[in-house]
Amino acid sequence: MRDEPKKLRVVCDTNVLLSLFGFPGRKIDLLWEIVQEGQIELFLSEFILEELSRNLRKKVGLGSEEVLETIRLLKNHAQIISPKEKVAVIREKEADNRILECALEANAQVLVTGNFKHIRPLGSFRGIEILTPREFLDKYFN
Repeated sequence: MRDEPKKLRVVCDTNVLLSLFGFPGRKIDLLWEIVQEGQIELFLSEFILEELSRNLRKKVGLGSEEVLETIRLLKNHAQIISPKEKVAVIREKEADNRILECALEANAQVLVTGNFKHIRPLGSFRGIEILTPREFLDKYFN
């Protein structure tokens, strides 16, 4: 009996999730299909889910029930973790460090982000590859 190959361990930044659930109908939707099919292991933190909830209400205008349903759906397809280690790599926006902490705690191989200001410019963080959704899809699912 052979072991199944290990799945890619991935963290998606809040802005990627916001694009997926707040503004569907683009190429990035393929990422959600990959998650639902179990082709990767998705890891999220309560911080990411709370930030997503806030942004779905504020930026997209979803109602409370729609937001709760989105969060429930995500929780069904992701492992929710609680980062223990604190980092202070990004000084300009402290909240962005919470995303890096999630990726560290998840032992992620890839952090998928649309944050071109602070996170994507790092390129990698402690061995975690940092890619945009397009780069991720092109590299691993093309």
